[in-house]
Amino acid sequence: MVKRRRLKRKAIIFFIILILILVAVSLTIFGFSYKNKIDLEEKRTRLVNTINSHYNDVVKVTGDTKLFIKKDDKYIDSGSVSKDTKLELEKTNITYNTEYFKIKDTDYYISYKKVESSKKDNVDQRYKNYLLFNENIKTKNPTKLMKNDKVIYTLNKSLDLPIIKKDDKGYYVEYFNELYFINKDNVESTYQKENTKDVESSSIPVTCNHFIYLEGDNTCNEMICHPEKQIREEYQYLKDNNYFTLTTTELREWIEGKIRLPEKSILITIDDGARAWNFIPLLEEYKINATLFLITGWYDLDRFQSPYLELASHTHDLHVGGKCPGGQGSGLKCLPEKVLLEDLKKSRDKLSGTEAFCYPFYEFNDYSTSIIKKAGFKMAFIGGMKKVTKNTDLYHIPRISFNHDTTLNEYISWIK
Repeated sequence: MVKRRRLKRKAIIFFIILILILVAVSLTIFGFSYKNKIDLEEKRTRLVNTINSHYNDVVKVTGDTKLFIKKDDKYIDSGSVSKDTKLELEKTNITYNTEYFKIKDTDYYISYKKVESSKKDNVDQRYKNYLLFNENIKTKNPTKLMKNDKVIYTLNKSLDLPIIKKDDKGYYVEYFNELYFINKDNVESTYQKENTKDVESSSIPVTCNHFIYLEGDNTCNEMICHPEKQIREEYQYLKDNNYFTLTTTELREWIEGKIRLPEKSILITIDDGARAWNFIPLLEEYKINATLFLITGWYDLDRFQSPYLELASHTHDLHVGGKCPGGQGSGLKCLPEKVLLEDLKKSRDKLSGTEAFCYPFYEFNDYSTSIIKKAGFKMAFIGGMKKVTKNTDLYHIPRISFNHDTTLNEYISWIK
């Protein structure tokens, strides 16, 4: 009996110990499981934070890398993009499974590991004012989209796109909401297609102003001194009527047939530099572009810095009369070639290699024109009181000059 009680007691103790062991094991397993779960959550959180650190509305590619398209939930190699290219990304809900970011307004994706957060550049989109050519290109596969002689994108497909601008070596097209160059070697064919019914301009006015005096200033009494009120009226008219205000390069490319410009296009020019800084606040207020033909030896370039003001050459120190026979005696008509080329080089160097020039006093002869060409200019402006056409000589581009008493109606009649 006693023996039986002892066995029963031992069984109970054994059972209790077994239960305790099982509880301990269970707690250990649960503890490991819980710890693993916590570790996994922490790992996933760190991964999401890492992925997020690469994401932004705008990112920069950190090295030449692949582009992908998504098909049947698989990412397929579909091209490449070059280092330092800026990309806009679509909004996305990032999880620890996110491997690729989608490029905005495209079918392309890029690995999050290949980009870093960045800021959007001010991309020049003036080309959106140009008229499309009624002509398309079909590219060879792969398509290489270029900027400044560098391949930015290589796409493993052929593209069919309207031509925006023509060049001796190829064509400019819009892709990824920017202007890219495609070399002729990469073009399979071109064909006619009606891309627009808008009418191209057949002639373009180039206007000329000199000095401006602001309200309350009565110190400028020459015929070519323009009151602020007069300039404001003209600029307001241009803004209200949606005129496209050109650069000198755009005018040249239109003459050469490289771009098509809308009917309401105009090039505004200003001569010399005196008081020209007073134009800048008005240009910026009305968001109008103009070109200043600056005598670089007479004025400080820092006074003329504005995204709305192009600087071109009016010589460095040759805007002096009485040097050569005839007219006001511009030295450009007869001084030694060496003297002239040295002056023009100084001017171009100061103006970052500008290719546009204006003859002093609008005076020129065959000799001066040959000098301008030798100096590296691609276009030169004179007077003439008539509009520019595609038959205009690039080295004798006429301009329409206005005086202080030109009325708004007279201005309108000249530029329409």
